[in-house]
Amino acid sequence: MGAAEHQFDHDSSDPAPWAERAPRTVTTLMVGKLICAGTGEQLCRVRNISATGMMLECPLPLHEADRIVVELRGGPVLEGKIMWISEGRAGVQFHEAIDVEDVLAAAKGSSPAARLRRAVPRAPRFAIAGNARLVCNGVSHAVAMENISQSGARVRLSNQPDLDRVMTLVVPGLSPRSCTVRWAEGDSAGVAFIEMIPYAELSAWLSEVQPPR
Repeated sequence: MGAAEHQFDHDSSDPAPWAERAPRTVTTLMVGKLICAGTGEQLCRVRNISATGMMLECPLPLHEADRIVVELRGGPVLEGKIMWISEGRAGVQFHEAIDVEDVLAAAKGSSPAARLRRAVPRAPRFAIAGNARLVCNGVSHAVAMENISQSGARVRLSNQPDLDRVMTLVVPGLSPRSCTVRWAEGDSAGVAFIEMIPYAELSAWLSEVQPPR
């Protein structure tokens, strides 16, 4: 995920910029989890960000003055208010100014703490309650979904199967995902997908399973 700085110019996709916006804006493409009252949790993309606000894309029908929270990969949490909306995009003004460099470093896993842990930034997780199947060693096991992200899922198993090195998680509405077990504790297990769920596929699926607004 690269980032380049530029001066933000007003255009037709940004119809109502707020007066106090910071003049320096970083163009980026960060996937996040958007939380807004009445919509549940949904994927979004942050297209640009400054100390005082950001522009994001989201399939949900957002409204001006909505209060939102966006959790980015790696853990940064941004809170703000929708200032304008236009064709699936929205301008957000933060409640408090942020340090853009710190936010980008955490999302990319290049912060000092992440480098010390040698950790890959974790994709935002979405709390999901539903049934799925875990196929391992040629046997299909019923599992209960607890959460899901583009890169993995947490499931609960009624019977602990003999987990194979590579398995398949079958979630209704999503394409089957080959996966491996990252951890297992009691009747719960965390699986990592060998190939991430594409943004568009997971976003459309979340729109179907989340309550309508």
